[in-house]
Amino acid sequence: MITIRNSIARMPILRKGGVHIQSKSSQRAKVKKNIKKALTELQNGKSGNKYIDY
Repeated sequence: MITIRNSIARMPILRKGGVHIQSKSSQRAKVKKNIKKALTELQNGKSGNKYIDY
């Protein structure tokens, strides 16, 4: 017979957890911020490629 060692951890309400991701609005704000940084560096004569994800 199989025994459940921790019955509290097996409760269905505790299975709601998962990967924590950023909201869509914070992702858009991050992209906007990175684009602005890249543009200012390009205007100053530097390479702004480190802020842009392809």
